[in-house]
Formats: sequence, structure tokens, C-alpha cells
Amino acid sequence: MRFYEEQLGFQLDAHNPEGEPPMASLRAGSLRLRLAQHLETMLRRGRGVHLFLGVDDVDSYYQYLKERAVPVPPPADEGWGGRFITLQDPDKYRLFFVTWQERIQPEFSGPDAGS
Repeated sequence: MRFYEEQLGFQLDAHNPEGEPPMASLRAGSLRLRLAQHLETMLRRGRGVHLFLGVDDVDSYYQYLKERAVPVPPPADEGWGGRFITLQDPDKYRLFFVTWQERIQPEFSGPDAGS
């Protein structure tokens, strides 16, 4: 929890460590994130899970993280339409913080193209 609060800037809304499963709800602006601990899958943490979280300005968020000494590489642009930074949480889940390009126009030459 501390990683999400202290390093990423989320605020804890609710935490029920005694629940089944134990859960926590966090927020950052209008984003809500719910974390649940499923003990039967704990040995497989982080495998194949990538979370893409949209942010208004990835460059500003990068600076925010750097001020908190979070090890994160500089933002990068990719062909899939986003500028992003990526890092792993303590459980090895990959987090992508992305500012999406608003003017992505898929190329399509079908019969309805341009309508």
C-alpha cells in the first residue's frame, strides 16, 4: 500500500485487511483502483499482468515520481499511440502510465472509409 500512496501519489479510500479476500481501494483524481490479495495466486504475482493507467501529462507525472526518488526511465513515445513511463510495483506488476494521443486515426480503406 505504501508504494501506491507514498511513491505514486494515490490516496487510500478504504482498507479491509481482515476481509476475504483482503482488499484496499485507492484513488488518484477520478481514477479508482481496487487491490485484492488472493492467497492462492501469491506465488504467481506479476506474471503476464500489465496495467495501463491514463494520465493527463506523463511528463509531469514523471517529474513527480523523480522527486520521490522512484526509479523510472524517462517517458517514451510508441507507435501504439501513447507517450508512457513504466515501472513495477513491489509485487512485480508492470504499470504503464500513459498520455494517449488524441488524434489517432486508424488507416482504413474499406467501403465506409471517410464517412
